[in-house]
Amino acid sequence: MAIAKKQTAVSPFPRDRLGDSELVEAVARGDTAAVGVAWDRYSHVVRGVLRSNLGVDAAVEDLLQDVFVAFLRGASELRDPSALRAYLVSVAVRLVLVELRRRRVRRWVMLSPKGQVPEVPSAPTDLDGTLALRGLHRLLEALPARRRVAFVLRQVHGLEITEVAAALEVSESTVKREVLRARRAIVARARRSEPALWEYVRRTEGVGDA
Repeated sequence: MAIAKKQTAVSPFPRDRLGDSELVEAVARGDTAAVGVAWDRYSHVVRGVLRSNLGVDAAVEDLLQDVFVAFLRGASELRDPSALRAYLVSVAVRLVLVELRRRRVRRWVMLSPKGQVPEVPSAPTDLDGTLALRGLHRLLEALPARRRVAFVLRQVHGLEITEVAAALEVSESTVKREVLRARRAIVARARRSEPALWEYVRRTEGVGDA
């Protein structure tokens, strides 16, 4: 009687059930289908990081692709394969910082007359919320790149201080300082020039007029 062959080659363990470490190992072995699983698992997170910092334009989707290309090429060199999400966010942050510097240079040489952050498509439907969000984008654009990214990762995406520090490759104390400075600048400028945002800050955080 013939001995039944193992079925692993015919019915491999579903990739979408792999843990992050196993997924990274699969990509490192050249399993490009595993990259698709990583995309399904984390592309919304990476897109959110890019969009929150850059707004909505063609650059976001291009950079999103770049993040996963970097993952495909560098999977074998990841020091902690279990921290795939953190790795992808850190790559996205590096690309954001480069893009923000590029945009600032473009404004300096007058290649981009406005260089403003476009509005996000998921803006609040109520008028007050929309105006507040627009005001926040204007104030974020005025912040130094690292401060802006630190604030967005911490306050918008809710990353832990340790995660933000790893993504920006700075100390935790630097992240805390940058987030605090960003918040103080946003509150002060909102009070002076963004009434809709200032009203939102007052309602949600109990900041007074004094």
